[in-house]
Amino acid sequence: MTFTDEAQAGGIALVERTDVSVVDMWGEIDIALRNEASAALARAFERDLPVVVDTSRVTFIDSAGVAFLVQLCRIGRDEGLRVSLHRPPAAVLDVLRMLDLDVPPDTVGDWGATPARTSPAPSAPTAPHSLAG
Repeated sequence: MTFTDEAQAGGIALVERTDVSVVDMWGEIDIALRNEASAALARAFERDLPVVVDTSRVTFIDSAGVAFLVQLCRIGRDEGLRVSLHRPPAAVLDVLRMLDLDVPPDTVGDWGATPARTSPAPSAPTAPHSLAG
């Protein structure tokens, strides 16, 4: 595999900022990235900070990639940590819509100042097909 192939194949990495954990995703997101996804997920929640998932450079995402996004959102919710998508491209939004997964507007945004921990939401029902679960 050449450098060009690797760059186009895609990747997932955690970028540790002082105020937020950034899960950086680029290129083609599929089952081949399961080890990178697992490592990023584990480390992101060990830090006990809000998580921003930067999908702005994703060109393709399959069911494994969508499952990873759903898992990030659910664990974040369970831990009381905010998880937000940063600039999701059409490649991501189209797949989420096709699967009838709602992306709440407040989860799509910039890396603004967000409290490290949010108070747990009351046990209100969520949309049956919500990305956040």
